[in-house]
Amino acid sequence: MTKQQERTERSTRALLDAAGAIIVEEGFAAMTFAKIGERAGYSRGLVTARFGSKEGLVETLIDLIVNGWSHKNVIPATKGADGIDGVETLIMSIRRQIARDDTGVKVLYALMFESLGHDVALKERFSRLHHTMRRDFAGMVRQGIRDGTIRPDVDPKREAVLIISGLRGIGYQWLLDQGRFDPLPALDYLAQTTVDRLVADKDAQ
Repeated sequence: MTKQQERTERSTRALLDAAGAIIVEEGFAAMTFAKIGERAGYSRGLVTARFGSKEGLVETLIDLIVNGWSHKNVIPATKGADGIDGVETLIMSIRRQIARDDTGVKVLYALMFESLGHDVALKERFSRLHHTMRRDFAGMVRQGIRDGTIRPDVDPKREAVLIISGLRGIGYQWLLDQGRFDPLPALDYLAQTTVDRLVADKDAQ
């Protein structure tokens, strides 16, 4: 990587970090290119040149958070796992990310909940994200039914909806009541009760 590429990467990350901080502290509507540039120590023009639009910046920010979480936590942990372990790992990977560095998860949840009151493009982006998550969870449940670690009478699609509803409820309470609501024990309990509900043979787990 050349020095110019390093500078470009560093400035892009600084702009994205600034955007995320503004979203968490002040809300999506307050995130302007002028504020981002000022906070990151760059010009508003650089933000425009780098991302083109507010939508382009947000899309890049979401991809950075989701892909980073997936590559650090999900892919290594679920590789070769059976169905029930995969379901538990998908839940616990969010816990591990919050315990390691909660900034990205806070930004993601802040954007997610604010998307209901903003433009169609942001709402559609999170609709696609949830579709993917429901598909992934349902796929793990189906795998567990096939490999015998999950009860055969379980409905994979309904379980996926229920699990993600639990995750979002925990996330909402966390952002709403920061400092008094700890998401980590809640995620531990969600993982534990999900496994207890789905497991085919508790004595074998």
